Amino acid sequence: YCAVALAAIGAIGGDQVAGRPAALSYVVNEVTGSAIGGGVIAFGAVVAIASVVLAVMYGQTRILMSMARDGLIPRVFEKVSPRTSTPVAGTLIVGAVFALPAAFASLDAVMNLCTIGTLAIMAVVNVTVLALRRREPGLDRSFRVPLYPVAPLLGIGFCLYLMWETGWHTWIQFAVFLAAGLAVYVLYGRRHSTLAGTAPAGEVTPAGEVTPAAAEREPQAV
Repeated sequence: YCAVALAAIGAIGGDQVAGRPAALSYVVNEVTGSAIGGGVIAFGAVVAIASVVLAVMYGQTRILMSMARDGLIPRVFEKVSPRTSTPVAGTLIVGAVFALPAAFASLDAVMNLCTIGTLAIMAVVNVTVLALRRREPGLDRSFRVPLYPVAPLLGIGFCLYLMWETGWHTWIQFAVFLAAGLAVYVLYGRRHSTLAGTAPAGEVTPAGEVTPAAAEREPQAV
């Protein structure tokens, strides 16, 4: 992405690219003097958008399925089709929810809302890296964080800056979605969460004791 942006700016200058819709198509048309290249870029963008939406729907339905299994959201999202072994009901619900803003909201609003949500998740990931290093310094980790704690702090700062650049309208929309998610958690998820009760069968409790169901499945020494 950075290389493409640098190539576009280097080709015709940043002033002509900034704020222009379908900027890459415009750059190709200006450089080649023909509309054919821009049409190819535009067609590729349409295909890419469709593939991204499909990937997001696949990922979102699986996330909701896991949340439903934990009791955080209604159980309808964990239902799996016996024929395809996929969450059909959850996919239909997510598709309907996606279709509403796509039909009535502007593309800029949808893109900004997706952007601020993604950046917020990335900022939280960096925060959790800092928190876990302090709370669990001896935890076995499969990855390293170069220049700790500079790298996580820079990640948080960059994400917050990019979130700020989306505009206050996006922040208001983002706050509404956060409030809706918090309401679902308080009114439903907190009471139905499997983590709120005893540890599920086969797991270890915080005190280090194995649950009775897990003990029954333990192979007996002979």
